[in-house]
Order: sequence, then structure tokens, then C-alpha cells
Amino acid sequence: MYDFAILGGAFNPIHNGHLYVADEIIKHKVAQKVIFMPNGNHPLKSTSLMLNYDQRYNLVELAIKKKANFSVSNLDSPKYGVNYTYNLIRRLTQSYNLKHFTFIIGYDNALNFTKWYKFKWLLENVNFTVVSRNSGHSQAESIDERFNLVEIEPYDISSTEIRKALMNNEDVSNLVPSEIIDQLTLYWKNLKLSSHQ
Repeated sequence: MYDFAILGGAFNPIHNGHLYVADEIIKHKVAQKVIFMPNGNHPLKSTSLMLNYDQRYNLVELAIKKKANFSVSNLDSPKYGVNYTYNLIRRLTQSYNLKHFTFIIGYDNALNFTKWYKFKWLLENVNFTVVSRNSGHSQAESIDERFNLVEIEPYDISSTEIRKALMNNEDVSNLVPSEIIDQLTLYWKNLKLSSHQ
């Protein structure tokens, strides 16, 4: 078992699916703690409907405040510029030993891992745990054997789905933690106003 697992992502916004994955990481004894790491400038992802970093960080903080095994880190904030996982890992190793943590990624990311910056170095030096919500992967979709694979029950919620609902003023209380509803609604209202100016 690792000291901690890093769960990165845009968290735009954080939702119940993210918390479920983190809970499963603890339940499967992959790690003792989960550190949520909202990213600032992700090289492979962009959307015009993006809450700013401070807002996304704040929502994560609100969502996990009652969870003793969860914490949030700003080590992937925009101040580091366009950020690759390689750069983030190098920063992490200034404080932690590579053997003490694992980096959580989804199955799709594992399939596309060769597109990652310095992927060979990452594969050789970093412990990756792949969380899969589908046990029926074909042989053609196999991932590198160096990944630690953890299969969990499907829990299908996407941030895209939540953003669409928010744009249409629909209720999202069954999709996101109750602790963030008020703040998320306020942030989204302001985002919609600014995008229509």
C-alpha cells in the first residue's frame, strides 16, 4: 500500500464520480490517502466553459472537507505554466520518494500513454494505478503491464454532463456533493454572465 495516491484532473467541476473513485482507492487498499490535484494549464484539454483555477480548487476543498483521508494540493496550479505530468512528478520528488506514492489515471489515458510527454521516463520511474470501470476490454485495448490495474464498479457521471445541465439551469444536486451546490451555482452564474458579454 502506498502512502498516498494522486488524483489529478480539471475537476470542472468536481463531482460524485471523482469522490467515488477516491473512495475505491482507499477501499482497495491502493493507498492510505488520496491527494486531489486540480490542474491549471493542461496540455491536452481545453474548454471555454472552464471555471478558473481558484474556483475549481475551492470546490474540491469544500467537497472533501469531511473526508479525513482526502486532501487537496496546488502543486499543479497555473503558476507553473503549461504543465505536463513529468514536470509535476519532478516537483513531487522534491518532497516525496517516488516509491511512496502512486499516480491515478483512467483506462483511456493508459491506452494513450505514448502521447504523454516523456512517457518512457514516466513508465520506468513512476507507479501508475489505472482505474478501470469496464472489465470487458478487448486484447487490442491492453495497457502496459507496468501499470497497476484496479477494477471498480461503473459510476457514470461526467463533468461535461454537469456543465450542460448547469448551462440549462437544471438541477445537479444528485451529481455533485451537497457541500458545493451553493458555491458551484454562484460560480456558474458568473461564468455564464461573463461568457455572454
